[in-house]
Amino acid sequence: MEILIIRHGQAVDDAPDLGDAGRWLTGKGRKVTRRVARWLARREGRRPAAVWTSPLVRAVQTAEIIAEAAELTDEVSVVAALSPSRDTAEILRLLSQYQGAQPLALVGHEPSLSALLTALVGDVGWTGLKKSGVVAVSWDGRWPGALRFVLDRKAMKAVSLLKEAQH
Repeated sequence: MEILIIRHGQAVDDAPDLGDAGRWLTGKGRKVTRRVARWLARREGRRPAAVWTSPLVRAVQTAEIIAEAAELTDEVSVVAALSPSRDTAEILRLLSQYQGAQPLALVGHEPSLSALLTALVGDVGWTGLKKSGVVAVSWDGRWPGALRFVLDRKAMKAVSLLKEAQH
């Protein structure tokens, strides 16, 4: 299975009366996310075929931008297991049962996404995803998966096969 792990775009620092879950994307966050989404949509094998997202506003907005650029006709799926501070085992269980189209994009939050990456490919010295960042993993349901690429957002290019995961 090909998995695109995507961190939500830059969001406002504070959402009075809405709390952390209600924080929305800034103008810059939307702009950078659109650029990343277009980059993914133009590349065979990197174009998301389905999108799962955390229920938090900034993640849903990011996921909708990704889905629109990929011209997806299916709904973005809100998956509670992608919420911050959830047990990584929940999302691993859902991924192991997934039979849908690929690549599957997962939109969420740090440090949960880094924990998921480590669970999928092992400790590869990962330092975390930047906002609107993308990392791709091949995973067949067994450990370890393979780290395929990390998107260099400034250069808008994939840094391919950083390190093959090992036991």
